Amino acid sequence: MARHRSLAAKVGAAAVTLLAAALAAACGQAQGNGAAPVSGRIAGRLPARLAAAPWRPTAIDFLSPREGYMVGERCRPGQADCQGAFGATGDGGRTFAWTALGPGEPSWLQMLDPSHGWVLVGAPGQVGRLLATSDGGRSWRAVGQGFDFVAPPHFLGPSVGVAVAGVAGASPPGDTRLVRTEDGGRTWQTVGTSGYAPTSVDFLSPSVGYVAGWRCAAQGPSAACEGAILGTSDGGGSWRVLQTVGMSNVANGGAFALDFVTPRTGFAVLPSLDGCTMGGCLPELEATSDGGATWRVLQPAYHWGPQISAGWPGGPQFADANVGWLTLSPGAGPGAGGVLVTLDGGRTFRQFFARTFVAGSLDPLGAMAYAIAGPNPALGGGAGTLVRITAQGRVRQIWPVAPIRGVVSGSGKTLYGVGLVYDPSALVRSGDRGGTWSFVADLPGTAPYLVSFASRERGYLVAASTWPHPGGLLFETGDGGRHWGRVGPVLHDDPRLVRFYRHGTGVAVLYRETGGAILRTADGGRTWVRYAGLPDGYTWALDFPTRDRGYAYVGGPGQAVLYETADGGRRWHVLLREKHVPARAWPGSAMAFDAGGLGIVQRYADSGKYLLTRDGGRTWRTLDLTAAGAPAAIAVQGGATALIQTTTGLLRTQDGGRSWLYVP
Repeated sequence: MARHRSLAAKVGAAAVTLLAAALAAACGQAQGNGAAPVSGRIAGRLPARLAAAPWRPTAIDFLSPREGYMVGERCRPGQADCQGAFGATGDGGRTFAWTALGPGEPSWLQMLDPSHGWVLVGAPGQVGRLLATSDGGRSWRAVGQGFDFVAPPHFLGPSVGVAVAGVAGASPPGDTRLVRTEDGGRTWQTVGTSGYAPTSVDFLSPSVGYVAGWRCAAQGPSAACEGAILGTSDGGGSWRVLQTVGMSNVANGGAFALDFVTPRTGFAVLPSLDGCTMGGCLPELEATSDGGATWRVLQPAYHWGPQISAGWPGGPQFADANVGWLTLSPGAGPGAGGVLVTLDGGRTFRQFFARTFVAGSLDPLGAMAYAIAGPNPALGGGAGTLVRITAQGRVRQIWPVAPIRGVVSGSGKTLYGVGLVYDPSALVRSGDRGGTWSFVADLPGTAPYLVSFASRERGYLVAASTWPHPGGLLFETGDGGRHWGRVGPVLHDDPRLVRFYRHGTGVAVLYRETGGAILRTADGGRTWVRYAGLPDGYTWALDFPTRDRGYAYVGGPGQAVLYETADGGRRWHVLLREKHVPARAWPGSAMAFDAGGLGIVQRYADSGKYLLTRDGGRTWRTLDLTAAGAPAAIAVQGGATALIQTTTGLLRTQDGGRSWLYVP
């Protein structure tokens, strides 16, 4: 009760009297909730048309800040039949023109210039198809024999390219070999590497190149192998050992990758898993400035600075001798993801969006990089999107701009959402009921997670006060989200819902410690009064479309009950009983209603099955959008428009749920 008193202490004696009356009313009604008659019914199934999923980006290659290329895949709803495509942009990634590539997942892309490029189709560990274009991607042709490309090909010109090929699943990689083409990928020849099986290759010209690899005395998962970095100046005709890295079990060796920016300046991540956990680790990073004759340690293993958290690093990617990038992927334990950036040649690093998003394919362009990023799997995962990152930590969601962390109603045709952009997060806005979206401004605070707009200009935001959040800081804007200021006290406990209406009135629902306390404000969040509580049971979703009318989805394994209140939460009655929730499933966690009677409820967690009403809950239809994945957020507006943010993208309907299209 100490937390409740701290909130109520900011109001006068009249507010305290109101609080006591509300508590008495809520307590007096608690025993009567389950006895109320059920007022809603499920009338049948709503046949819904679901459009083909959008392209899921898998790899990128930008030649300039405006001219770039991307490959992706799209799968049939509910099936494993996936098709690849190649996209080209001339506006920095805001729009793409797509060309079909045929079946399979494109996993790598290189554009040598605006005309010549190559795409590798096939998941890692599979024999891939290499496609080539000489007309900027308008047409593609298959080249070369099938390889398991352990490291993606790297072309030095329209004809010459190198790659690491091997046998899928080989461990240790005793069968990996360096291969070279001089006819654009049509034929490949094995290049000897002095008995070392390569894992990473980097050629700066057809003659000068470097290889990181292993030489194993025996085969098998437990074989001990010697690692080394080798260099050549005659295209692989002869090699010299630049540095040995000792003996290791290759199956437990971790990353072994290198990147040279000039024939003299290069960087290498050395293999070691000693002291690592399931969450990841940070191996040793070294550099050379004399072509590999000598090496110096830039970052010792596991100690890259107090602000750098562990994760599984990718290979180093340096734009020049000073600016470099590494991606981090979270492991099975409490690892972190994000991107590491250095501006001083690897002496110091900064880490961005470590716990929230994970970057896959990354393409540096000097002090800026493009990346395909998606939500950290610990936060539910989801579709990747194209972002632009500066070395100063500015991250912009480029394509698609539709929100992937949340979407809320605004006023009229206006909708708001929290975009993928992180460090900091950003507000995005749509002026056409969710058809197109644009960036508005960065959002304040740490991990903004609840947004509410009472009008097109007046909005409120809850950001976590700590990580993970046991409460929230409240911010207010009066100019449509361009500028924000702190208001009110910290909302202690876990705010499950914060919703504001006109004239400064609003409702907040706290949950973790209070069990569902409803707070009310009449002055824009500056003071709060505890007003009532939620029905008994575990509440998974709730919404207040108006100040007085609210809905709560309550239940446990195998059962779910939808409650409704018409007096702000003092009294609740059963609106609908769900009898067909799977026995091991919990009620859904996404739900939205509007004042005009349109409502959508996720039937149970981790599913794409919904209940939809257009008359305020008197009659319901079941809706199956399983092929689109589970929702993260739902918004409804105007009686017929609804949006569902799923793991595959943002879905929109404008006909009350009969047809659904992806945005953009």
